[in-house]
Amino acid sequence: MTTEEIMGFPVDVLTYDDVINDLPNYLQTDKKMSAISVNPQIIVEGQSQVEIYKFIKESTHRIPDGIGVVLVSKLMGGQIKERVAGIELMIRFLEYANVHQKSIFLYGAKPEVVSDAAAQIKKDYPNLILSGTIDGYTTSSEKEIVAEINQAKPDFLFVALGFPKQEEWLARNIDRLDASVFQDVGGSFDVLSGHVKRAPQFFIDVHLEWLYRSLTDFKRFKRILQLPVFVIKSLWWKVRTRNDKKNS
Repeated sequence: MTTEEIMGFPVDVLTYDDVINDLPNYLQTDKKMSAISVNPQIIVEGQSQVEIYKFIKESTHRIPDGIGVVLVSKLMGGQIKERVAGIELMIRFLEYANVHQKSIFLYGAKPEVVSDAAAQIKKDYPNLILSGTIDGYTTSSEKEIVAEINQAKPDFLFVALGFPKQEEWLARNIDRLDASVFQDVGGSFDVLSGHVKRAPQFFIDVHLEWLYRSLTDFKRFKRILQLPVFVIKSLWWKVRTRNDKKNS
C-alpha cells in the first residue's frame, strides 16, 4: 500500500475495495484493522495532538476521508484519486458483516440516536449480529465500557464520539479491545438512525456531501472556511519540506 504525507500526517492511497478485500486478513487472524479517517479537520487540528498523530500513524488503514485531502494530493503530484468517505465505508462494512454473518458493536452518540441506528441497521442488514450498543453519554467508566465490549466479542467496533474524542478513546483502548475491525465514524449514527438527513445523491456523486452538511448544520459551517486554510498550509508544508531536504 502506498502512503502519502500531508502536513506530516500519513494518508494511504486506497479505495473502498482495497479495504474490504483486506478484511479476511484481520477477521481470520488475531491482527487488528484500524480504518481511521484522515480529513482536513483532523490534519489541521491534530498538529498539536501527539496522541492522535501517533494513533493515526500506527493505524493499518489511514482513509482519505475528505475532498480536500484528494485535492491537496493532486496539487502535490500525489496518487490519491478518490475520497473514501467514512460513512460509505461503514455501510460497506455492514454489508460485509451481513453477507458473512459477522457481529458488530456500536459505541457513541446520544442514547436515542444509537438505539435508532441499531434498529435501522438490524432492519437493513438482518443477517449480521448486533452484539451490543453503548451510548456516548454513559456514566460507565472507560474500564467498564471496554469490559462490556469485550464480553460481547464483536468483529466490528464502530466508535461515534466525534473528533477528537473518538480517536483519543481508540488510541487509549485499542490494545485492550478484542474486536478485529475498528472504525471512527463521527456522525454516521445520526445519519443511519434517520436523525440527520443525508445529502441528496447529486452532492454525494460529485463529492460535495461535506458542503451540503456544512451549509445545513451551523456547527459544521467552519469546515468551509477551514478548507482553503488547509490547502494553503499543506502546500506551504510541502515547499518547506522540499527545501529542508535540499539543504540537508
